[in-house]
Amino acid sequence: YNMRKRASGVVKKISEENMPHKHKYRPGEIEARLLEMGFIEGCRVEVVHKGLFGGEPIAVRINNSNNLFALRKNEASAIFIMEDE
Repeated sequence: YNMRKRASGVVKKISEENMPHKHKYRPGEIEARLLEMGFIEGCRVEVVHKGLFGGEPIAVRINNSNNLFALRKNEASAIFIMEDE
């Protein structure tokens, strides 16, 4: 969730270990939800939009598709990305 707008990269890992508010969810719930949306290791992600107030929600595109996904910072913190240079 620290990526700037228009930044892109490759998903390296999905893990709830660093989520600041993981106590709000059942263990594995966010990981499963992200995987169902298509956030899998090796997929390309581009940050398309960040909200004005606190940067939420974050709109991302997966694998150059036309589909956009809106994430909260807490959910996005479970996605580890190697950002392009």
